[in-house]
Amino acid sequence: MRNTIYIFLLTMLPFAALATVELDTIKTLSESILAANPAVEDLRLALYDFRLAEREQRTEDQLEHCLRIGHIYNRELYFSKAVKYFQLAELLAQKLGDEPALLDIQWLTANALLEDERFNEAHAAFIIILEKHEAANRYEDQVRTLEKLSQTCLAISNFPKANVYYLKTNQLAQRNNDPVTAATALNNLGFAANRQHDFQAAVDYFTQAEVIYTANPNIKTNYVYANLGIAWNNIGESRRSLENLQKADNGLDDKSYVQHLIASIYLKNKDIYNSLKYNELAIGSAKKSKNMQVECDAFEAASQIYTQLFEYDKALDFYKKHLSLKDSLLREERLQQQNMEALHSLLERTENETIQNLSEEELRQLALAKLQADNERFKLEATNERLDADRKEKEITLLRRDQEIKEANLRSAKLESERNRQALKLATQQLLAEKQGREIASLAQQNKLDSLEAASQKAEQQQQIAMLESQKQLDKLRIEKQESFRKTASFIGLLGAVLLLLIGGSWYYGRRLNKRLAAQNQQIEAQKTEIDAERSRAEGLLLNILPDEVAAELKAQGVATPRHYDSASVLFTDFVGFTKISAMLPPGEVVQELNKFFLGFDEIVERHNLEKIKTIGDSYMAAGGLPVENRSHPQDAVAAAREMLRFVEQQNTKNAANGKPHWRIRIGIHTGEVVAGVVGSKKFAYDIWGDTVNTASRMESNGPAGEINISEATYKLVNQSFTCEYRGELEVKNKGKLGMYLVK
Repeated sequence: MRNTIYIFLLTMLPFAALATVELDTIKTLSESILAANPAVEDLRLALYDFRLAEREQRTEDQLEHCLRIGHIYNRELYFSKAVKYFQLAELLAQKLGDEPALLDIQWLTANALLEDERFNEAHAAFIIILEKHEAANRYEDQVRTLEKLSQTCLAISNFPKANVYYLKTNQLAQRNNDPVTAATALNNLGFAANRQHDFQAAVDYFTQAEVIYTANPNIKTNYVYANLGIAWNNIGESRRSLENLQKADNGLDDKSYVQHLIASIYLKNKDIYNSLKYNELAIGSAKKSKNMQVECDAFEAASQIYTQLFEYDKALDFYKKHLSLKDSLLREERLQQQNMEALHSLLERTENETIQNLSEEELRQLALAKLQADNERFKLEATNERLDADRKEKEITLLRRDQEIKEANLRSAKLESERNRQALKLATQQLLAEKQGREIASLAQQNKLDSLEAASQKAEQQQQIAMLESQKQLDKLRIEKQESFRKTASFIGLLGAVLLLLIGGSWYYGRRLNKRLAAQNQQIEAQKTEIDAERSRAEGLLLNILPDEVAAELKAQGVATPRHYDSASVLFTDFVGFTKISAMLPPGEVVQELNKFFLGFDEIVERHNLEKIKTIGDSYMAAGGLPVENRSHPQDAVAAAREMLRFVEQQNTKNAANGKPHWRIRIGIHTGEVVAGVVGSKKFAYDIWGDTVNTASRMESNGPAGEINISEATYKLVNQSFTCEYRGELEVKNKGKLGMYLVK
């Protein structure tokens, strides 16, 4: 968008060239560069990849390689070829139903048509794009498309139509409070008016743009001052023209063009010395910025200035410099054109040769396939004859085997009868043995009872003897106690003083000890509080990693037992073209965008009673019906998948407004039996296994972008709750043909 601010100036600035390089040297260098151009090999590889994808009917890969070819031609300025492949890419995107990709490709096609100077076709293409952006209310895309439409109209000198688009851009910018875009539109209106020689209108438009730029100090106004200076000069207001050009000269990086304009105006007004001053400044600035065209024009102006100063030698020198540099620029431009034409011819020849080689290769492969088919047919005939002979031999073998089976069955019946008789005899013997065992056990129990009674009587006698001994011991102790009391009474007085001293010391020591114990208790309480906090944090982390039920079992028993679930619904998601997006964005921003999607998925999964299992790169896996079994898990999984699609679209709308890439997602669901449990002993991970997981993954990988692809098993459980579209039976790797449905 910013480029159009300089359009009035940039249309007058030609390509730079090296004046001191001879034509033959430049031509040799150009041929060397052309031979080493990587576009030829890139084109050959892209054509091979495209034809291979076309032969194998891989539409997405066809689209990718078709765009590669278009970009190669577009990069090398072969726009007619670029249009051809971009238009083919449009058809492939329509076939895939990829609307965002289709809109991007239509933009590429319209740009290539504009560069190829097919202005009417480009105008029609940009109109279609503008209508789509207006329907979606995408402001920046509308502005960008309106600028292209204006550029197309200017190219065919349809100034009224270009003005309509510029005015529409101005109104749109004002509604969206975008002063920069509004000022740019006014600047472009002034440029169009100047092209029509309506110089007063040009001044009015440039003045309005200047007012907006001046009100926004962060925006450079140099170019609008330059445009005003040129417009005032066209009207004949030299003073105002010089004032604005000098304002522009103060802030430009490359001042050469403006300085040359100032010199030309002074020369026109016969102010020779100011003209000479600014022309010398223009020559110095042009050399510094390597702007050879301005330097060439300044040499010519210097020749005119010195002519009017009657210094004809200098005038002649500068005119010779002008002619030499002009001739060098013309030769450089002509050589660049020749090199471009040669490269285009080489690219076209490469394309034709590649297509011819591919066609010849396909013919050779067809002939080889026919020979292989004939060989297989002969082998099949020989195999059929051999199979007939084997069949007859097997029939004879089967008859013999039937006879042997009948004889074996007869022998088995005899053996079975003998086995039954032996079993009956064995059962009779076991009954007799059990009866004898019960009698022996009864006798043993009676003996135990008699022994217990005798032991009880003996224990009573021993208890009585022990009581008598105890009484005697108590009497002895009573006598000894009385004797001891008389002996110790005499020491009580002496011991009293000692005890008082000891009590005082003990009280002081106890007080200090209590203080120390209180401090230790406080330290122990603080450690206990810290340990409790760490335990709560560890339990929170465990609950964040594992389901509540599994975490409780792991805390209680130290292990979690794997469980078998007869019915669970497994959901897989995957982002299409993730590798391309990773290449377009910095790694940190890729992780940030992916985390934003996965955080949204986590909330959706939890809200729909599903359990998140894990993420693998850009894939997301969840399951319903576990660890707590329920019957609603198929409906829960489909509802969650639909909400995931809506969430991705919402994020894409925000990304489009911020100029970020568009993310496309595939979702697959399958229902069946699984085994779930905790993996590992160091870093716990809750995971599920079984053929159901593999089938769910196949549902995702075989589904179209932006759709929910479910298996026939899931469809039978959710068809009363959701509208589904039958896709038929599709070939799935390692699974054969499986029925699939799209949830609408």
